[in-house]
Amino acid sequence: MQRFSLGNGNGNGAKRREILAFTWPVILTNLLQSLTVTVNMIMVGNLGDEAGRDAIAGVGLGSQVVFLAHAIMMAVSAGTIALIARHVGAGEKKKAERVMEQSIMLSLLLTIPLTLAGWFLGGYLIDMFPATPEVRALGEIYIKFVFLGTAFSFFEFIMGAALRGAGDMKTPMIMAAITNIVNIAVGYILIFGYLGFPQMGVLGAAIANVIGFMAGAAVYFILLAKRKLMLNMPLRRKRYMRSVVRRIMKIGTPAAAEQAVLQIGFLLYTAIIVYFGTAALAGHQIGARIQGLAFMPGMGFAMAATALVGLNLGAKKPEEAEKCGWESTKLSMLVMCGIGAIMFVFAEPMARLFVSNADTIEYAALWIRLQALAMPAIGIHFTLSGALRGAGDTRWPLNVAALGMFAVRLPIALVFGFTMGLGILGAWIAFVVEYNVRAAIIGWRFKKGAWKTIKV
Repeated sequence: MQRFSLGNGNGNGAKRREILAFTWPVILTNLLQSLTVTVNMIMVGNLGDEAGRDAIAGVGLGSQVVFLAHAIMMAVSAGTIALIARHVGAGEKKKAERVMEQSIMLSLLLTIPLTLAGWFLGGYLIDMFPATPEVRALGEIYIKFVFLGTAFSFFEFIMGAALRGAGDMKTPMIMAAITNIVNIAVGYILIFGYLGFPQMGVLGAAIANVIGFMAGAAVYFILLAKRKLMLNMPLRRKRYMRSVVRRIMKIGTPAAAEQAVLQIGFLLYTAIIVYFGTAALAGHQIGARIQGLAFMPGMGFAMAATALVGLNLGAKKPEEAEKCGWESTKLSMLVMCGIGAIMFVFAEPMARLFVSNADTIEYAALWIRLQALAMPAIGIHFTLSGALRGAGDTRWPLNVAALGMFAVRLPIALVFGFTMGLGILGAWIAFVVEYNVRAAIIGWRFKKGAWKTIKV
């Protein structure tokens, strides 16, 4: 199993290699997880001109609602990875395994109300958007059936967080590959109607999503049962340990609140986009999927920073933790600049992968190019926020997310989009401004260094 040295004193070159060793499996894992939705969206987009446009818009709206559940998942996973990294860094493997055990039980309990809410209330959430009846109907179908797989996706996500906290980045990558392969294969069969199945379209995409996560969760369960992972379930099981759960939620609740704030903001932001028509909405959803892929390297460096900062603080090496944070950020900025350049140049071909509708392609290409301008700031914000979470300083990422969404993005989108008459362009410019503001504030917070003394 891959292991990492902490603060080996061999200079920045060795530190960068260590960061990259952490990061590349995480980036690949995140890319594979993002492809779960993206590939399905590409397939439903090829159902026909207007049919494909409506399917993309419906899946996109449905995904916005599904992502609300990720706020709950983030509460458990953020606490899990921070605590496990501290315990592993301090050489306390049994305590790390106990955290994983309690995290799994907590996450599975939380899936019960979430699954019921998704099935019975998903349609009401879709009705918030002034989309066409066809788009709303497709979005409701997607929400209901994807939420049926919440238990499987949560279990896989928590297991991945636990193993990354322990320094094992490769196993979650393999699990994501299994999930994605199953999702694509099943999605292709069900969406287009092969091997005797009827053409299910958006419903087929949702069912494939559930089956993909079911496969990944099943493999994790088998590996746990055979004790083949870096962390395994404790031999003496505990049903509920209040002290451990409290520590998980103390760290994770601000991270969950951050995600909740963001997802509510995204819903409001999408509601603004909907006013500019179905083609603009479909273009926005295509750009959002490209954005999801483009974000993956930044998120990979963020997770590496979370793990490395936590491990070094657990080993009582705060200065090494700080160096890991800054070096991760430098690498993240470099990579994200390269990704931004690719997005800007190849925006239109990227859009054509999803749909053939000319208006939708034009909107999507414009949105992708504007996102490309924000990539350097996104690299800074993601990575330093991850470093703060690894230290247990999860309130500042929450505060910055709330400020960026509700004091910057949404007001600017309304003013530029409607008051100044820039339309969809004005709404999208707000995104670029927001991430530059976020990067400046989060960079200031990390530089202050107060996170080094936080107790978890």
